[in-house]
Amino acid sequence: MGATYSTLVHSTSSAFNTRLQSWLQNFTGKKMAIASLCASVPLILGYLGLRLTGKTKGKDFTKGKGIKDGVERSQSRLDDDLASIASGTLFSTGATSNESSLLKKHSKTQSVTTSTHTYPSIRTFYFDLPKQESLPTTLPLVVFIHGLGGQVAQFQYLIDYFVHISHVLGIDLPGCGASAFLPKDPSAYTTEALVEILENVIPQYLRPNQQFVIIGHSMGCALSCTLLQPSRPLAARCAGLVAICPKAELSEHERKQFKKALMMPESIFDLWRMYDRRGGVDSASVKRFVGKSANKKVRAMQVRFNEESRTPVWRRMVTGFSLPPSDDWSRVKCPVYLLGASEDKITPISEIDKIYEWLGGEARKDVEKEVVPNAGHSLIFEAPQVTSKLVGDFLKTHIREELDLGWQLSYLKEDKWMLKNLTKWTNFVPVGERVGNSRFRPMKTLRENDAVHNPADFAANYPEIGHVIDISHTSPPYEPASLGPKITYHKFPTVSKIAPTLSEVRQFIEIVDGILENLPEDAERPMIAVHCHYGFNRTGFFLVSYLIERCGYDVPAAIEEFKKARDPGIRHSHFKNELYHRYSMAGEGRK
Repeated sequence: MGATYSTLVHSTSSAFNTRLQSWLQNFTGKKMAIASLCASVPLILGYLGLRLTGKTKGKDFTKGKGIKDGVERSQSRLDDDLASIASGTLFSTGATSNESSLLKKHSKTQSVTTSTHTYPSIRTFYFDLPKQESLPTTLPLVVFIHGLGGQVAQFQYLIDYFVHISHVLGIDLPGCGASAFLPKDPSAYTTEALVEILENVIPQYLRPNQQFVIIGHSMGCALSCTLLQPSRPLAARCAGLVAICPKAELSEHERKQFKKALMMPESIFDLWRMYDRRGGVDSASVKRFVGKSANKKVRAMQVRFNEESRTPVWRRMVTGFSLPPSDDWSRVKCPVYLLGASEDKITPISEIDKIYEWLGGEARKDVEKEVVPNAGHSLIFEAPQVTSKLVGDFLKTHIREELDLGWQLSYLKEDKWMLKNLTKWTNFVPVGERVGNSRFRPMKTLRENDAVHNPADFAANYPEIGHVIDISHTSPPYEPASLGPKITYHKFPTVSKIAPTLSEVRQFIEIVDGILENLPEDAERPMIAVHCHYGFNRTGFFLVSYLIERCGYDVPAAIEEFKKARDPGIRHSHFKNELYHRYSMAGEGRK
């Protein structure tokens, strides 16, 4: 492969230079841009070779028109890339085309005018919690602030979770995501200028006397710290800050790297970015941001976000960016949650330790820190279930207990046997299929006088079932004795809407282990039916936990097995987040 690459570049360099010179003659940019592109010929040739070798793997180019056709195709792609660099579109945004329907539906662009600049097209996402009027108090607005080169779409999984809990606001900073790269003036991209944008936009979505909570990522944490200084207009209304992968200080090496990057002409910098992205999902540009075990979907998302980050915007923000000093962090008085990732190469966990001490450390009970294992800087979409669970726990503990989906569902719950819920119960399939390689059959609760799903008919229709574990909180709407002599009834009461505790899971597993261990050696192993009310959330949580702890499943596989057995599976997102958090953080099950 090395010889082929060398020969190929040598044989095509003359033809390529002719095409490059022709392209430059038609280029109307400034002389500096032309000089930069001419100086970049070695990089371009290297890039051409990489594009060719990437495409020719496994093919024989020693016969027929292979080399010629490959060169022509690569030159065509390179012409397109060079033209894109000149027009500034190679790394520009196509953000909304890949966004979730939720983000698209609740987004708009608006003009924002601060004390120094007007930004004609800033994208904002806002979701107003429909059930707010049925709750006893006004919930705080959850505000998402992205990092350098980021966009609000990076928070899409966290947003999907928090729109069920509170009001949510997301902002694409100028030139990021779906916000226009306007104005071009570098002074519009300094830390102070960006904070002013936030101070202008956030109040537009606050109700009278409503507080807000910030969830910031990377550079977004630094902007948040500046926003929360006591002298700033919104500091008093902030109920809490979640700082994900924050940066405390720049090392001397990092300062030199930034300085070198800023000295480089934009066209050269774009070519370096192309070179850095060679390998796609396995490129250095991706590995820099995600953990070693990140799956292809996560890596593909990182490729997309890297491609949508605009070089001129990045350079302006870096030029005007300043990290808040330790004194600024010490002046943040609201509860703060610092969340890092064990494999973060951009902001290692030592950064969190510094900021934790600046905030007061163990002396402050409203400041906590946590590190998520097996994840990188892109924690917010690499491990969203664990992140959502950790952030949600902090919010309900240190800010408002109402910021908990379980609390809200309990507050709003209705009598399960009202006509509406009886109809809902009737429409569900009575008994699910066998769950994976376990002995479980999930089902909805029985009703004594139901025409279809009553104890007597159940016992007759499912002779393979020898035990029923009832995990509903109250007395069942059927007489357990009606199950007959061949089915043993076990009552294990648990509370609805709230994810089962570790202790409850242990007790459930002990019940199942006891059933199986007490069988005579020659007895046929019976199936075990488990039900709560509808047979989805609590039932699913216990059965998934059992699959992980006793049957060797990992979390995604166990959740999927339950869904196959009783579609649509676990419906409460906070239940699934708890499973990911519990078993991913603790390292239980087979990962």
